Amino acid sequence: MIFLDLLFPPKTTCIICKTAIKTGYLCDKCKSTLKFIEGNRCNICGKPIDYEGTCLDCLEHGHEFKQNISPFEYDGVVKDLIGRFKYFKERELAPFFADYMADAVKKMDWPIDVIVPVPLHKIRLDERGYNQSELLARELSYRLNIFMSKALRRVRNTTTQTALHKEERIENVKGAFKVTYKDTIVGKNALLVDDVLTTGATLDECAKVLKENGAKDVYVVTIATGKNM
Repeated sequence: MIFLDLLFPPKTTCIICKTAIKTGYLCDKCKSTLKFIEGNRCNICGKPIDYEGTCLDCLEHGHEFKQNISPFEYDGVVKDLIGRFKYFKERELAPFFADYMADAVKKMDWPIDVIVPVPLHKIRLDERGYNQSELLARELSYRLNIFMSKALRRVRNTTTQTALHKEERIENVKGAFKVTYKDTIVGKNALLVDDVLTTGATLDECAKVLKENGAKDVYVVTIATGKNM
């Protein structure tokens, strides 16, 4: 094995532990620590639940989008990787996440016509240097062979949603988005792309604006979600 490694040295390193690997993004050990959403999940928000059907929150409040799918639970290694992707400029994680997101979307067999990333406000974009949702959307566009449109613009620099309760999140994003390239979404089924689904307030507001401007159904794909989010 050592002799073979000398002849054919590993080409990259695991994105988690930095162990040398020949292909892919993760070593076998780290891959085994990823927490996928398996078993029952809500058929609307996609959060893991202990029974078949729709979670109580979706039954009570509903959503503007038709369905969300997330390959991962927002926990452990995945949570750490999302933090690195969003806040520590590790853009190379976009294709890693997109591989799993694209597979999840394909399994859903949704009739998607256009992919739309959730936008950042210009101030936040200038601070971060990139929109993580747009990076994911571009990777998904390539993998799914579906046109991506920056059809949404964030017109208000909202407070970060992280520390807000559900009602505050809903109020925080009201009127925060507008459609810019309307011709790209009129009469079409849109796939909204974001990193994490928590309460769904941001995604609901985006879906609402898209539908008010002529989009048909709006579906959602995110990297992760969780039972108690």
